[in-house]
Amino acid sequence: MNVVLVILVTATWFMVGLIWMVQVVHYPLFRAIPAESFRSYEAAHTAAIGRLLIVPAGVEVVSAAALVWYRPDAVPLWMVVLSGGLLAAIWVATALVQAPLHRRLLTGYDRRTVDRLVRSNWVRTAAWTLRGVVVAAMLLL
Repeated sequence: MNVVLVILVTATWFMVGLIWMVQVVHYPLFRAIPAESFRSYEAAHTAAIGRLLIVPAGVEVVSAAALVWYRPDAVPLWMVVLSGGLLAAIWVATALVQAPLHRRLLTGYDRRTVDRLVRSNWVRTAAWTLRGVVVAAMLLL
């Protein structure tokens, strides 16, 4: 059993579960936060989610890179490249779309911004889910 691959699958599926919880539960509940409390709520959310993500996201990125060098013989290179490309797309979407929307929400509640946050996050949710399937398939080869 390839340890790098097991670590990667574990970290990726943690992130898949987290992104689905954020997509289906957490982000939609932003609409229920009273406008007068929203700035402090968003600041607390951003700090808390950052602390939760730092280790598993870091492990996912490092193990994804390590898999390039420690790829099991049974795992085709195209699967490693595909899963890495999905991870890159996720982080580009995070940097270019999600992070700016969160920064905007730090100034106060805006329904259109929250709606855009929820809608645009489907890209990351779909990409992480597909990535999870690809890395789990690698484990089964």
